[in-house]
Amino acid sequence: MSQDIDMRYEHDRKENKIFKLRIVYNKNGCISAGHCALSDPHNFTLDDNDFKGILVDGKEQAGPVKGIWIKDIETTEPHLILNAAKTCTPKVIAVIDLETGKRIAP
Repeated sequence: MSQDIDMRYEHDRKENKIFKLRIVYNKNGCISAGHCALSDPHNFTLDDNDFKGILVDGKEQAGPVKGIWIKDIETTEPHLILNAAKTCTPKVIAVIDLETGKRIAP
């Protein structure tokens, strides 16, 4: 196992800790590989027209740059969104731990 993996975010059914995370998704950089929807079907689906990822219930960030979507989640299964971010080919998904403020993926 790689030493850079933070074990706090690994799935542990016994503990059922609730993780508060923010997903930041740059749809502009999506290349339609589909890893996000395969890794985390709760938070991502694919657009029927261009097959780009859609952040389910995400809100587009206001500002001059369009296509940046944000969603805050509470989950006992952080490994799903972490895997989506880590397997995203163009690395356009970031995950931030809202309790520490640190970026935890990718």
